Amino acid sequence: MKKLILIFFLSFNLLNAGIVISPDSLPVDIKKFIQEHFPGATIGLVEQDSHSYEIYLSDGSELEFFLNSKLKEAENHRALNISILPIPVQNTIKNTHPNASVIEVERKISHYKIKLNNEIKLYIDDNGIILRQKYDD
Repeated sequence: MKKLILIFFLSFNLLNAGIVISPDSLPVDIKKFIQEHFPGATIGLVEQDSHSYEIYLSDGSELEFFLNSKLKEAENHRALNISILPIPVQNTIKNTHPNASVIEVERKISHYKIKLNNEIKLYIDDNGIILRQKYDD
């Protein structure tokens, strides 16, 4: 019985594990997004699982897209190109934290969770309204 349970858990983990795919296999929309917002960066590694693509770029950026090609998360410890965000969200960040760089973005259902290099986390809706702001210690 123990062996059967162990086999079940191992099989389950294998089903959820990502597989490495060729960058050429990415949807055209994702490739265009990377070319537009990460000029000069090349795609190093792409993993696909049952719900997303994880992409590692040569500039240190890590991106995650839903299978429908919509951005789910982005991270770069130096700085992300703010152009990956909608204009109202960009404007809010530029107006409230003009000297900060965006280092993490996570798309939620109704807002963006954004981490800046000054350790501030912002929660901003699609219209650029700050829902919450906190110091991330």
